[in-house]
Amino acid sequence: MAPKSVEPGRTPLPRGIAAPARRALAHAGVETLEQVVALGGRALSGMHGMGPRTLAQLEDALDEQGLELPAG
Repeated sequence: MAPKSVEPGRTPLPRGIAAPARRALAHAGVETLEQVVALGGRALSGMHGMGPRTLAQLEDALDEQGLELPAG
């Protein structure tokens, strides 16, 4: 089966993110990597469940898509 094409601006969150972090992101209405970027690094790191491993997973996924997480 061919991989699904991703619509611009609708890049899904990576698989394997811990459940508490995924729930916190969903509660904040964050479903895509573009929304992670809009949220900002400071807000993201302050969310429940956002430990170093999850932040690294998100950073890697952003890098793969050519996106960058702002500090604020």
